[in-house]
Amino acid sequence: MFNLRHRLRLKWFLLTRSLNYGVDFTTILYQIYLNHSKIIHFRQGYPVYSLSTPAVFSPPAANFLARALYRTIQNKNLPNLMSFAVNATCNAACEHCSFFEAVDQPGRETLSLTQGMDAIAQAQELGVSVINFVGGEPLQRPDLPDLIRSVDRQRSTTVLFTNGWLLQERALALRAAGLDSIYVSLDGPDAASHDAFRKTPGLFDRALAGLKQAKSLGFSVGISTTMTPERHARGELAAMVELGKRLGVHEVLVFDALPSGRYKDREDLRNNPDWVEEMIQAAKPYNQDATYPGVVFFAYFTSHRSVGCSCGTSYFYLSPYGDVMSCDFNARSFGNITTEPLWRVWERLTTTPEFCQAKWGGCKVKSDAGWGENLPPALAAEPPNARATAEPWHEG
Repeated sequence: MFNLRHRLRLKWFLLTRSLNYGVDFTTILYQIYLNHSKIIHFRQGYPVYSLSTPAVFSPPAANFLARALYRTIQNKNLPNLMSFAVNATCNAACEHCSFFEAVDQPGRETLSLTQGMDAIAQAQELGVSVINFVGGEPLQRPDLPDLIRSVDRQRSTTVLFTNGWLLQERALALRAAGLDSIYVSLDGPDAASHDAFRKTPGLFDRALAGLKQAKSLGFSVGISTTMTPERHARGELAAMVELGKRLGVHEVLVFDALPSGRYKDREDLRNNPDWVEEMIQAAKPYNQDATYPGVVFFAYFTSHRSVGCSCGTSYFYLSPYGDVMSCDFNARSFGNITTEPLWRVWERLTTTPEFCQAKWGGCKVKSDAGWGENLPPALAAEPPNARATAEPWHEG
């Protein structure tokens, strides 16, 4: 009788308290990860806190939580996020570009539709719950909707990063394919500054037209912007957030410029955290105001306050040629999915000590260890037949 009373009391407690507990858990979860706990959109009825995470209580969110459990049980790293560069072409010439400086290999064949679909299936089998479609300029790939359509939407949410040039005319096809979210890259609050930064006249106006079209179709939409110390000094963070508010976007994602790609020689980007921290602190009033979009920072994600650097722990980048890399900004291939299974390449990446341990102090590319310039010693010491195509093929 004593145990029965306690069990009935427990059931009543769960019935009356579980809803509030679920709200508290979700709020704290996103406060830690994003530095805010503001719902920015409801997509197909599911609350969205950030474009870069699955909508709350959606099947991909359940997949994320289940994989987190199995990650603990297996005591090994599993990926929850993949960026898939679907092509090696672009109509812009951005001054900070990391792709064409380090990743692009003219004359090398990009993955076919069949190979791309297989790569997505392998990534989802490993546990990926967020798939970013990037480039190049991904909308220049004609069969992009087919790649998106191949994603099992019970497992993963899908996000497109685009410069917006072709977005207005292709948005309907993306909606039909099942794409969830779209970030449009804007690197200036007006046409003059943005088009000069990306060396593409007319890009700003086309990007805004694409954003408006995407929002009208029900996508979760955001601005992705790369902030430099110079832009920060000019007060452009506030200008970009105000632009996002005027456009009605749901999120502003801020990347602090990294010493990679065309900025690889900028040592001022490596050990100069003060201006980045100023931006993070300056965003707090926006995130406490429901009339503004959510404002999130790559530098916050990779800091000790959130998840730390996820390269090789929960994230990987897939090049247009099938090379598996630790991230978009560190062009070191650990293998190629056209010559071996993705799980085997992931195993290699996640057992290389320099990459498999989360760097809580921030992005690994900024580290003095020079991972952006040299292969890790542990990987370089392996015999060639043990790492297949993991040679630093882009050098020279």
